[in-house]
Amino acid sequence: MADRPADELRLLNVDNNSSALVAEAAEVADGTLNKPTVRQTVWRVTKGLVPVVTIYALGFWRVASVSAWVLVPFFFCLSVVRDLLSDAGRIKRRRAQIAAAADEKDLITANVAELPSWVFFPDIHRAEWLNQIIKQMWPMISAYAQNTIKTTVEPMVIESLREYKINNFAFDKLRLGSIPPKIGGVKVYDKVSRDQIMLDIDVIFASDSDISFYVSGIPCGIKDFQIRGMMRVVMKPLLTTSPLVGGMQIFFLNQPDIDYDLMGVADVLDMPGLNDVLKKVIAQQVAATMVLPNKLPIVLSNEIAAHVVKLPEPEGVLRVHIFQAKNLVAKDMSLIRKGKSDPYVIVTLGAQQYKTHTINNELNPKWDYWCEFASFSPRGQVLKLKLFDEDEMVGKKHSNLGRASIQIGNVAKTGYFDKWINLEDTKHGMIHVRMLWLDLTLEQSALKRALTETQELRITNLSSAVVMVYVDSAINLPNARAQSKPDPLVRVTVGQTTQTTVGKLRTERPVYEQGFTFLVNNPETDTIEFKVIDQKTNTQLGLYVYELSLLLVAQNMRVDTQPYDLIIDSKNQHHDSKLLFCMQLKFLKKLPVLVDVNDDTTSVTKPLSRQTSVQSTKSVNSVITSADVSEIQSSAVGNNTPTDGMSRTSSIKRDSTVSRNSHTGGGDQEPLIEQAETTELLSEPEEPAPGTGPLGSIQLTLTFSVARQRLNVTIHKVVNLPIKEASDIPDPYVKLYVLPKKENSNTKRKTETYKDNCNPVYEETFEYIMGVAELNSKQLEVTVLTKKTWHSPVLGQIVLNICDYVNINTPSFTGWFDLETEIKEGTVG
Repeated sequence: MADRPADELRLLNVDNNSSALVAEAAEVADGTLNKPTVRQTVWRVTKGLVPVVTIYALGFWRVASVSAWVLVPFFFCLSVVRDLLSDAGRIKRRRAQIAAAADEKDLITANVAELPSWVFFPDIHRAEWLNQIIKQMWPMISAYAQNTIKTTVEPMVIESLREYKINNFAFDKLRLGSIPPKIGGVKVYDKVSRDQIMLDIDVIFASDSDISFYVSGIPCGIKDFQIRGMMRVVMKPLLTTSPLVGGMQIFFLNQPDIDYDLMGVADVLDMPGLNDVLKKVIAQQVAATMVLPNKLPIVLSNEIAAHVVKLPEPEGVLRVHIFQAKNLVAKDMSLIRKGKSDPYVIVTLGAQQYKTHTINNELNPKWDYWCEFASFSPRGQVLKLKLFDEDEMVGKKHSNLGRASIQIGNVAKTGYFDKWINLEDTKHGMIHVRMLWLDLTLEQSALKRALTETQELRITNLSSAVVMVYVDSAINLPNARAQSKPDPLVRVTVGQTTQTTVGKLRTERPVYEQGFTFLVNNPETDTIEFKVIDQKTNTQLGLYVYELSLLLVAQNMRVDTQPYDLIIDSKNQHHDSKLLFCMQLKFLKKLPVLVDVNDDTTSVTKPLSRQTSVQSTKSVNSVITSADVSEIQSSAVGNNTPTDGMSRTSSIKRDSTVSRNSHTGGGDQEPLIEQAETTELLSEPEEPAPGTGPLGSIQLTLTFSVARQRLNVTIHKVVNLPIKEASDIPDPYVKLYVLPKKENSNTKRKTETYKDNCNPVYEETFEYIMGVAELNSKQLEVTVLTKKTWHSPVLGQIVLNICDYVNINTPSFTGWFDLETEIKEGTVG
């Protein structure tokens, strides 16, 4: 104890002493607690002079060029900035340690503003006795955690560092410190299933930890490791015999806040590359261990099979559509044109993360990006969106364009979400996000509906089912090296997704007891592949491929834990090596949303319950969520009568057979139509006759999909183009623009050209990404031109208000339009 600094001794003696806490906090605030000693000051000056003296010596002996002298002030400034940031981080960590050692009641009452909204003061006493229990058990918990980190986390860190070409990682010393984790607040849920107990705990771990390790032979270390986040504890199943609880699942709902201070060579040299890699790897390993969908399962009773606790059980799947953004901040400055950005979005839910593609030079990008997340506990989870401007310079950090957070609990209740969200941490900008919650079911009919929906969306990476896999163990594995037992791990692959168990050392009978969850595109055709790999040599020790279609005919679409023969070599010879696993398959089922539809008007009301209504049309319509309905209601889309305008003064005929909403039942109560069961196909209408305009006529089909947020325009044919001279027959083609931004080439579409033809037949379809709310403000310009001359003269043109022809009630329209003379942009209302 005599060797410990005075400020550290004061810190350890703060326990249950409010006056000491106030005194320590005051010292931290005025800087006296962290005032550097003479030894520390000398060390800082030495570190700052090392690069300066080195560069001076190189220049003095004419080893370095003149440009090296320019680096002297740069390294000096870098050292000063680094010391300032280091001091700020050290003060922050010291404050957290003081708080962690303080009295529970004083800690909670002193930080009421920082507590979660659900924490109330009766929970103070609950947190007090929990903290007392943790304090008494901390020596045992610390020893257990150290052993777990060494045996489980270290192999995962080694595997992660290989991605950065960094080898030979090993922990040297693991001391988690004397200050136990602190409970800031507790909430116990009462509306849960009868066989479980669920509670949320605000965990603060700010201990005086001391961890050292080697990276590629370089000694490094971490001290004052801190972590804070919302931890959920689920105790299930409940038993009637001791210990009354069969098991526990411990996990963070979202990525916790992590902070630490580097020691050793990494701190002295201040290597940004290594520092950034270590921070990323540490965050990855915490997420891979205890952030949803990853859990820390603990089996408490021998009466319960391990897979009951360790097999993952998602509550549903969250389907996310990152549609578009607008009015983003321009990060790329230009002298010759207005500044732009190259935006992309990182979408995060717990430990799961996706990244959209980058759209260059655009402040109003449309990504139209779809992704899916298996959600295990929607209550309390947050979907995080971070927008960045991509920079082409190697090594340069991408600029922040804003962020947004969405609680997914309400999405799981209502089944949908469709809103524009204001971006935070930026000057301006909004992002349009659509979400759909999908429940899990064993109903066989749900698979057909799910496959139909994904096919209509035309998105290849969307799923129709979820498979949960529990890898128990393997037996009698072959040796990958002579006279050495293997270091096996199992890679489980479904489609393009691969997940890996923790590697085991020097064993031919490894026990994994790990569960995984995979999203499945089509269980009728997909397979699940198990590869047993020796992690030292990356040699395949065994292979087993399971056809997911076998689960479709299994009882409850489940197979219990049993051994499967592994294929050992390329000759498909079966040896005595076996892999033990079990699986469970479930289908995705969309929550129904009831919509009250009035046949005589175009108004659509808010949803009354979790059911859906779909209009009866001549083709199976897209999914209409209640968010789509409310957006259309607010934007007044749904007018079935074309307004007056120059493009519609000719004989434009609306298809009289366009479908209407069908209703059944009597009295004053309007029926609520179930989408998947009452959608009917109407008979094909008679094709309308072409117009007789003097410049010719064109036949178009406009189709709008609410679920896909797409407008499809099909150019069928053009007839009766006029001929001025017999030797001047046109070579026609059709060009499309979406107004009012004609100068944006992204909306330009063009058909092929037909030579010497007055009645060309194209049958070409073009697609536009377009939201429901945009229908009321967009126009479609259709121009017929000829390539007879270099400047492609206009033969005829029409401009259509899109909302007059397609909307929520009439998603498809086919008709003839008489061509007119060229219309200047902005003259059509």
